[in-house]
Amino acid sequence: MSELPDIIKRFDILKIERSIQKLCQCYGTPHYTVDTSNRLVYCDDCGAIVDPFEALKRIADSKDEYARHTQYMLDQRREIVNYKPWLLVFRNLESHYRSKEMLPCCPNCREPFYFENIDIWHSRKLYERQKEHERGAEK
Repeated sequence: MSELPDIIKRFDILKIERSIQKLCQCYGTPHYTVDTSNRLVYCDDCGAIVDPFEALKRIADSKDEYARHTQYMLDQRREIVNYKPWLLVFRNLESHYRSKEMLPCCPNCREPFYFENIDIWHSRKLYERQKEHERGAEK
């Protein structure tokens, strides 16, 4: 027993490294991919493996951002639902008229007039046929 062997066998089964930084250093809204077969979570931004508990904690901490994003999407949905392209002309007229500083002008004589003075209406189909007939006569 007093003799030491010439070759020393090493037992490097497990090595602990405490000075390494966390793998994922991404900030802002987390974007993760969950690998269900290997039970791993990957960061979509940097590709690093993320501890599942850390990923869950970051998602829970960013709930305010998700709420803001959800509100933004709801506002967009309301705009799309309320968007009626056939009313754009009237919305434009109404926004100018609401200021009480602008009056619409006649497209033919360019004279301003009040909406209250409109008391005569004309058939759209009849008007379009008349214009089409006038264009045909000019040719």
